[in-house]
Amino acid sequence: LFRSHGPRPACAALFVGSMARPGRVLVVTAAAAFFGLRCCFVPSPQEAPKAKDGMDFNPTVAVSAALPALTMLAEDAEAKYGDSRRWSAVLVPLTTLVLPAVTFGSFVLYSFQEDAFWRLVPGTKRGLEAEAAWREHPIFANSQDPMEGLVNPDDFEKGLEEAWEAAKPAGSTVTVKDKLKELSTQNNPHFATWRQLSA
Repeated sequence: LFRSHGPRPACAALFVGSMARPGRVLVVTAAAAFFGLRCCFVPSPQEAPKAKDGMDFNPTVAVSAALPALTMLAEDAEAKYGDSRRWSAVLVPLTTLVLPAVTFGSFVLYSFQEDAFWRLVPGTKRGLEAEAAWREHPIFANSQDPMEGLVNPDDFEKGLEEAWEAAKPAGSTVTVKDKLKELSTQNNPHFATWRQLSA
């Protein structure tokens, strides 16, 4: 490799030498791993610390051993007869009389309001106000327009007219312009929202 350029530099010789003997790198890596793993295991019995001659008292161990015996002093976890009668006297009238009366009474009073269920009932005052508020926003100003979102409405109308002329039945007098003019009012009899908005 370096024969045509004169003597080889020292770093190049070291590099080529290390490439020629990859086994040395593996031996060094294995030795480092072996010495590193020595600290991961429990020491052998010969190296374990010797036990002390005197008796060691650990208060934590003593308390944990005494806890099961202390639980025998507690009473049984059961409901007594007097407790059940006291709770029944409160919960039964509360759940069968008071809560249903309050819930159903609130529902009846709400249902007689003018704007009750305004999200579900079309034509309510509050619902029409919400629709008008959405129409004031520039993004939703023309959201009721069927042509909203088309990049080129004229091209769409032209293609629709050509497709209708090719597919309409013989003797039909319906034209695309008349139909689009009819749909522009959104006077659909099966959809109450459009009928109210177009009124």
